[in-house]
Amino acid sequence: MSAPTYAPPNPLWRPNTKTPPAFDITVFNQDYTQSRPLGPYIKVRFGWFWNVPGTATIQVRADHPLAARLMQCKRDVVPIRTYYNGIPWDGRVMSATIEGKPGEEIVTATCVSNLYWLLTILAWVNTTFPPEVQIGPTGKQDIMFGPADFVFKYFLAKNVIRLQKPVYMKLPIRYEIPELPQLKDLKTLDDILAAIDDLTADLCIISARFTQLDELYKTTVDSADLGLSCNLWTPKDGPSPWVFNTDTLARLQNVLDLSGDNFFWFMNPGNILGLADPDQWGKAQKAGYVFDTHKKRDRRWMQWRTDSGHITSYTRGVSHPKAHTAIVGGKAPEFVNQVVEWAANAAIKALLNWLLPGAALGDILVGDLFDDIFFSYQKFDDHKLKADLGPHAFGEIFVDNTSAYSLDGPAIGMAGLKAAGGGESLKLEVQAGGIDGRGFSFGEDDGSGRRFTVGDIMTFYDRGTVIEDYISAVEVEDSRNEKCTEFITIGDDGEVKDAWEKLIDRMKGFAGLSRAIANGTG
Repeated sequence: MSAPTYAPPNPLWRPNTKTPPAFDITVFNQDYTQSRPLGPYIKVRFGWFWNVPGTATIQVRADHPLAARLMQCKRDVVPIRTYYNGIPWDGRVMSATIEGKPGEEIVTATCVSNLYWLLTILAWVNTTFPPEVQIGPTGKQDIMFGPADFVFKYFLAKNVIRLQKPVYMKLPIRYEIPELPQLKDLKTLDDILAAIDDLTADLCIISARFTQLDELYKTTVDSADLGLSCNLWTPKDGPSPWVFNTDTLARLQNVLDLSGDNFFWFMNPGNILGLADPDQWGKAQKAGYVFDTHKKRDRRWMQWRTDSGHITSYTRGVSHPKAHTAIVGGKAPEFVNQVVEWAANAAIKALLNWLLPGAALGDILVGDLFDDIFFSYQKFDDHKLKADLGPHAFGEIFVDNTSAYSLDGPAIGMAGLKAAGGGESLKLEVQAGGIDGRGFSFGEDDGSGRRFTVGDIMTFYDRGTVIEDYISAVEVEDSRNEKCTEFITIGDDGEVKDAWEKLIDRMKGFAGLSRAIANGTG
């Protein structure tokens, strides 16, 4: 039987070959030991986001040499990596489709960046015990306190060691110690509170009980305005970055230290027992992913203007505040419940013995009757917002159902107030570098003063209105005609999300709530 013949492809459908591909995309085998360039494509779009996994879409012809490889994601890992003006994007194919008329099919691969690892790892209470027995030194939850960079890497390191996954922690741990205030400057209560806030701004406390890591970090990420990254490194890239090694014998290292690979340093100073190989300390031994946190950069001197001719189109959205007060809690700290119970039992016993001496009724106990009555809720107010909006401002929201008056209560309350306090965001569509090549472009600094990246605080000017906010997302599309198109989101994108994105957010919230209920403890 002869092979079927197809009509020649429509020439209008062929990719434009007059301009070279803007993205040099590499496709790897499963363990990153081999790779080959993707080469020509019809269209691609890559997205970089401040603290959530980036996304990408790649379109190629069905007769492309690597089209079949992109379609293998069902039972194989299909890793990809590219760079744009020096900024890497790496991840894997999550789904692929082939569609079109016979002989003119298009393969579309949808990809997600390697920060997606956070959505696939749970923070166990005790990583050395089986799931049937989960209790740790801190009780029913695994609790850690310290600078956010350390706390995030502590939870991730423990659990990737348990899973034996090649995810490494970037070193050194970032912990800026603020300058102590001068006593002569502390003249009012507001001055004292501001000084305390400065000293503790980089600190957090997180408790985990089989919590998905992206959800575990979310409140701190939102309140501290942190960025997250998890980028690929392979031995062919050159010397390993300085990392906390989570594979080989480094699994035995002191996880609480996160600065060296000497197993139980306090028991084995100088590695005298030879329990670890110093050549492996601080180095990745195989291809893996390097996790890190980031702070925003001040680039307010870089200003987008609607009258510059560099902006193709834009969308600006604002939202009204939904509340000026946040209530946190539902449970009182356990020690408060115990104190109340002891006091109530003592009072009842004394009363009964006084009313009926010798009746032996003083052993009646209240048990947990008074649990979660005292100090079970905590209130946080945005007084400035309340004053600005006046008596017609919307009032309260409930933002959490865990213990009030806990160390993480203020962070949860402040994050809730921020989310409910109204917002403003922008989406810009621009040609990379502008029409004349002298505009701004996404990428690593090149000395031109015209490069920006996610997390940069920039300025937007529109007919007398000036907005200062950070770049939360950048997507770059190359359809093989002239310059790339850059889609830039300034500020949190809640006000300019489309209906589909909002639906996904709600579904993620429902999933997180179900996990919280399942893991709730008394």
